[in-house]
Amino acid sequence: MRWTGGANIPAPIGRLRAARLNATWPLAELTVDEGRVRLRIRLVGALWRRFGTGPLDWSAAEVAEVFPCRGRFGTGGVGIRTVAAGTSYFWTGEGAGVLEDCRRAGFTVTHQVRPADYSAPPAA
Repeated sequence: MRWTGGANIPAPIGRLRAARLNATWPLAELTVDEGRVRLRIRLVGALWRRFGTGPLDWSAAEVAEVFPCRGRFGTGGVGIRTVAAGTSYFWTGEGAGVLEDCRRAGFTVTHQVRPADYSAPPAA
């Protein structure tokens, strides 16, 4: 399945070792396939290189959990907490469908809604 929405992801920016990159709707795309989830922000190549990140692609083994979340202004979405890279957020009004497809694709899904945590992940 594929959804269009917004995203907030961990991303190194310039000299900052750890920061977050935000994209509003319709600049993010989430794809769920059997055992894989991919979060992509639709930016042209030069911008990707400047921000030092690309599409995020994880296996079910790399994802600790997928959960419903709320943004600062009540925006609904889905959090993807990975084992090594922190938490990424996908903003969508279709959160229930995303969670169900993630569950069917083999991901651990919890249903407790949590507020988004925008703090930068620890630098590697």
